[in-house]
Amino acid sequence: MKALKSTIRAACYLIVAVRMASAEENEPASPKSGGTAISTTPNQDVRGAATRAVRLIDRTSANFLTTRVCFTCHTQTLSAMVLNDARKVGIEIDEANFKRQYERAIEDLTSTRVDAKGYALWALDIGQHAPDDKTEAIVEYVLNYQKDLGTWKTTVDRPPTEASHFTTNYVALRGLNRYGTAKQQAAIATRAASVKQWLESASAADTEDEVFRLRLAHEIKLPSDQVDRFVQKLLIEQDADGGWAQKHGMKPDAYATGSVLVALQEAGGLSRQDTAWLRGLDYLVRTQQPDGSWHVASRAKPLMEYFESGFPHGKDQFISAFATGWAAEALLISLTQHNDK
Repeated sequence: MKALKSTIRAACYLIVAVRMASAEENEPASPKSGGTAISTTPNQDVRGAATRAVRLIDRTSANFLTTRVCFTCHTQTLSAMVLNDARKVGIEIDEANFKRQYERAIEDLTSTRVDAKGYALWALDIGQHAPDDKTEAIVEYVLNYQKDLGTWKTTVDRPPTEASHFTTNYVALRGLNRYGTAKQQAAIATRAASVKQWLESASAADTEDEVFRLRLAHEIKLPSDQVDRFVQKLLIEQDADGGWAQKHGMKPDAYATGSVLVALQEAGGLSRQDTAWLRGLDYLVRTQQPDGSWHVASRAKPLMEYFESGFPHGKDQFISAFATGWAAEALLISLTQHNDK
């Protein structure tokens, strides 16, 4: 069985390699930006797709700040992540907008959901915001939230992003680890121990669960064999088209595919020369809209009255913004200089 899987993956790699080589022969070379070293593995289609997505995210995230005063995970955190990494590969961004995106996490402290607090700390960390009284207060809130449970539980059911206990626990614990003060360390360790105990036996129901189970396992430093088991589970679920679906029975989309690829690389250590990685990139490039976005249909019940944020796709704009963020991040990761073997 293992030999058969290896043969299939090798065949897939050959198909993708031929496709990418053909694209490079038929298209003019793209200019290098800012002297940044670019990986020779991705073809110029990846850079073009990344650039289109970054420009859309930069423009629409700036517009979002003029339409609402609230902090949002799908706009601020993912936009900060993408804009920050775009600079590393020589894609020009609005530096002032990048700063405004992560600073919104401090400007709006109204949300009571722990996942929103965790995403806010994530955005601040991306912007290298120094710990202060406000971040200490956020950490204290997260520490005391559902303290009697040990772990954190979701309080709304808005799939895929706000329906996973794994996501909630990851963003909460990540924030505590980055911004906890010295006097908060004992309480953080207590909650981390509870999360670790829960994680070792918790079952994942869908791709969002699996993505953030892998991230959480890496965050709390589970043994490498356990982390690898979570990696293999995600790899097995890659579609024949190269993408991932949010759950069984659904078609692949950019939200699942982008978030899987980023988690596999950042938390699972997957090589950017791996067949699964290349097939995933190929899927994202092929399914991107001309405007730089990826359209994903919403499955969540709205929490607020509908409004136009400036991002494409109408009632599907928020999940599509999240999807475009994860997809863009995967493309940007592929463009950074690396030492994959």
